[in-house]
Amino acid sequence: MSSAGVPLRHIQEISGHNDLGTLQRYLEVTPEQRKKAVSVINF
Repeated sequence: MSSAGVPLRHIQEISGHNDLGTLQRYLEVTPEQRKKAVSVINF
């Protein structure tokens, strides 16, 4: 879901994780996602 662009809070709610930090342990950041994030802040 994360790779598809679903917001983390939605994934947290769906998966039943009480703590966002716990959920983030299971998520991977791909090089493509990293590039996209950097491009957003570079305008």
